[in-house]
Parts: sequence; C-alpha cells; structure tokens
Amino acid sequence: MSVARQYRAELARRRAASGAGQRAQWRPGSGAAGLTGAGRVTALRGACAPLAAGALLAAGALLAAGALLAAGALLAGCTVSSDQPVFKRVGPLVTLHVAVFGDPGYQRAGLYAQYERLHPNIKIIQTDTTDQAGYWSTLRKRLQSGHGLADIQAVPMADISAVTGSLASDFVPLSTLGGISGGNSAFSDDWLPWVARQATSRSGVTYALGAETGPIAACYRTTLLREAGLPTSPAVLAKDWATWAGYLKFGRLFRSRITHGPAFTDSAASLYNTMAAQAKEQYYSRAGTLAVTSNPAIKQAWDTAVQAARDGLSAGLTPQTAAWDRGVTRGSFATVMCPAWLLHQISSLAGPLSSGGWNVTTAPGGAGNSGGFYLALPRAGAHQQAAFQLATFLTGEQAGVELFRSQGEFPANFAAANAVNGVTNPYFSGAQVGRIFGRSADRTPAAVLGPASDTIGADIDGALARVESGQAPGAAWRAAVQQAAAAARAGPQ
Repeated sequence: MSVARQYRAELARRRAASGAGQRAQWRPGSGAAGLTGAGRVTALRGACAPLAAGALLAAGALLAAGALLAAGALLAGCTVSSDQPVFKRVGPLVTLHVAVFGDPGYQRAGLYAQYERLHPNIKIIQTDTTDQAGYWSTLRKRLQSGHGLADIQAVPMADISAVTGSLASDFVPLSTLGGISGGNSAFSDDWLPWVARQATSRSGVTYALGAETGPIAACYRTTLLREAGLPTSPAVLAKDWATWAGYLKFGRLFRSRITHGPAFTDSAASLYNTMAAQAKEQYYSRAGTLAVTSNPAIKQAWDTAVQAARDGLSAGLTPQTAAWDRGVTRGSFATVMCPAWLLHQISSLAGPLSSGGWNVTTAPGGAGNSGGFYLALPRAGAHQQAAFQLATFLTGEQAGVELFRSQGEFPANFAAANAVNGVTNPYFSGAQVGRIFGRSADRTPAAVLGPASDTIGADIDGALARVESGQAPGAAWRAAVQQAAAAARAGPQ
C-alpha cells in the first residue's frame, strides 16, 4: 500500500471512529490542506493532535515511519473556523533551507507561506541561483566539503544519475524517512514512472522526489503561418507534423512563401535536442557506456538538424540566450520546440500584444522531456524528517496543480499531471496545454542518463551552431564526437 493510500485509510478510520458522518476528499501529497468543505473542518476540529499529523502534508511518510504521535506532538492545539484552521506554535522554531535554480515559483505561488501557516514550527528560507550549470557546480563542491548545503537541494534532471550513482553517499535514501510500506514504494505509485525510475539506483534505492518536468510540444505563431497561407489548427498541424520529415517539408513550404524575414524555426539545436530527448537511449547505452557514435538515434537527430539548417529553415537562435529572447520579441521565427516551462518565457518576451497570436500542438516524432528537476536531501542536513515532509508537499499533487496553473511548470507528480488535463492557456489561443503536455509527459521514455550527458548535449549544440555559421557538418560532427569522448572521460563537472 502506498503512503498516499495509507493516509487515506487512516483518515477514514479515524473519522468513522469519531462518528463524524461527513465525507472528506483528500488528494495525495496535500494532507489536511487538500480536504474540502465540511470534511476539512471535521478532520481538524477539536483536539487537533494527534490528527494534527494529517495537517503535515507529508503525513503519509510519518505513518510509514510509525511517527504519527510524534508528529502530533509538534502542535499543542489549534482553533478552527469554517474557513481555515489556525495552528499555534509550541516548541523551537525549525528553519529549513531550500536551494533551487531558475526560480521554480514556490514563493510566487505562495506555497511556502501556506506550508508555514499549517506548520508554525517551520520557517522556510529559499536560495535561488539563476544559472543551472553554476548551481550544479557549486552544489558538487559543497557536497565535497560538507559545508554550505541546504536541507533540500534541487537536482537538475540531467544530473540525477550522479545522485543515484557516484554521489549517492552524500544524499539521504528516502526509504529511511518514509515512502516504503509492505515492500512497495510510494514513489513509483505517486510519480510519473520514468521520473521515479531515473531517481532510483540500480539497487532499487530512491534518492530524490520528482518536482518539475519539461514535456515537449511545438509552439507556433499563428499570425506567421496564416501570413504564409498555411494551416494554423493544432489538430491539422499535429497530422502534418506527425514526423520530422513532415515538419521539414512544411518548413520548406513556409520558406518558399516567406522568402525574407522570419525563419521557420528558431535553431537546429532545438530540433536536435527534441529528437534526442525522444530516444530511449541517448548518449549512454543501457550498460552505461558512451554511445554517441553507436546510437543511430543520435546521428539521425544530427542529420535532421543539419538538413534544417541547410534548407534555410533556422534563425540560428538557440534557446536560453539573449539573442533568442530578442528573436521572440521581434518575431524572428514561426515555430519552436517548447517544453512546458518555456511558455511562460515566450508570453513574457512576446508581450500582451501577441496574446492569441501563438498556439501549441504536439511535437513531431513523439514524446520527450527537456529540463525539470528533483528535490533531494543531503545527508549533512540537520532536519531530515522535517525536510522530507516539506519536499513531499512541494512535489505533491496540490502544489503541482498550482504551479502549472500559475507558472506553467508541468508536475512530475502522477496525480497532479492527471488533474491538470483540462487546463488551457488563453495567451496561446486557448491551447489545451494540460492535455498536450500531459500526453507528452506520460509517453516520455525512461532515457538512460550518464554522468556527462548534459555536457555532451551542450557540446553538440555548439557544433550545430557552428554549422549554422558555415562550418562543414562533417568537421563539426567529428569535433563533437571528440568532445563527447573527452567529457565522458572527465566525468561530471
């Protein structure tokens, strides 16, 4: 039985024993905050402890650890109105430090404030680093020294293999804090399967909770396609772009009708990275050996991206660069392969005047993921159980739904991914973003990630940029292969 199911059973048993007679609805990972209507008030009314553990949004973990009464001891009592419970702090204040990169939106969504209100013994301090590569490099150095670590550390999805491998001794196995019941792992029940699998070592130990994913779709400017006299319906484009060959064919038609001005797509690197993300094996084989030259999916992705550049379809603007930002603002390209988190950037850069001038459809070729992160707990942390409870809340259904609705960040939590299926985006012409990104997330392959995957990908992006600047594709590919071999020998940076 999973942690979520355990808590539901416990809540039902307690309510039945008390003769409450009122129905309560609960969502995994949301605890008492997920109760609605009279059920929420009933569950929290009167002597809140020991049921105060239900207000701990990771109560299932405490149940699994047999610490329900200990959790209740954190709260001496509470008063409840028909609107919201108000908890009183008793005992020492525990400060939890959370280190993230790229601002995942926890503060803006009010999640920290909500958690602190329900847990008056907890104060949360977030440290945010803008640059992902710089964040990861600093984290590795701090793990080596044992100093400067937060209680909860974000781990880029591209680097999770290091946490389950060479750095495993520096992180807390989550099964020691909860999440295992009757021999079954709640992590495999409550998170997207490929997300849970990548956070689990070969020996079956889970070291991190999936927080955010980056399922990939195709974003496009309806205004530019309409100007070229081409279809703009997401359903029609999903058929026309079902394959990469179909996407390039459509792009050549766009180029023939708009010979000057906007390009069809932003960059060859975007196409390459999406194709690579759709492969079950990318830069490493299942055996863990380097597979850049032996994997036909990688060479096919390279050849397709090079063909797009040769056909004049690319604007040569790589995402996450100042030039790309300016390209969005100026309307320099008609389509872009977009992970869910990129929609917020596009709408911010394009501005309110472009609202309704964009749309979203499925990406060519299949499903894949770009970006996202996990939450993991360093062994050096002084408040591991409290940190686990907070991490469970931040990666739970309620938080996942709120972050997608307000920030566009697609959840790794399985229940949250299902709950946002009906979400649409008015800026992107009412696109059914919940369904589109949800389908991509559900079908994303559990790719093999190696210690230098991120570095190798960046090196190949650089090689494609050189092709777009005029370098011969063969020379650029050979250089990229040499760089990949060197990166694999050096290991993670």
